[in-house]
Amino acid sequence: MRRDLFHALDWGAAIGLVNLVWLYAAYYLGLHTNGIAVFQVFMTVWLLLTCIGFVLALRSAKRRDPQRGYLSGVLFGAVAALASAVMAVVAQVGYFKVVHPEWPEYMAQQTREHFAAHGASAEQIAQFEAQARDYFTLSNYAVSSAITAFVLGMLVSAIAMLFLRRRPVAEAPVP
Repeated sequence: MRRDLFHALDWGAAIGLVNLVWLYAAYYLGLHTNGIAVFQVFMTVWLLLTCIGFVLALRSAKRRDPQRGYLSGVLFGAVAALASAVMAVVAQVGYFKVVHPEWPEYMAQQTREHFAAHGASAEQIAQFEAQARDYFTLSNYAVSSAITAFVLGMLVSAIAMLFLRRRPVAEAPVP
């Protein structure tokens, strides 16, 4: 049981680390500051990386224990999702404090420019900009990243185990 716990934590940390690297790399590739369409590409790649990570984690768990049932697999995924959520918070702290500390101001500026281009009044623009400053904060991003990482990990685990419990996975060689 203890080995299984550490196996799940390792996979969750690995998934979180891959997401952290992708977050930072995407910033340095310019995917965060080149418009919403490019940002959607960034988010799609993040989603695929996360889903692939959880499927690989569950396949690994099933390979270690071919008798693993649905609930045991989902529990394994929950532990991995929890570790991934912790890494998501770490990633956001690093992003806001080191990688792109100008992010909140950048988003306030983008909000201001968007509504000005669409003919909003100065009063409306000021209101939307204030809302943007309240929303685009480290605390909001840390909380939403943790929740998203955990929920997505649970969802992918629940769906993946539907398929993995029906298909036998080749056993790993015994060391």
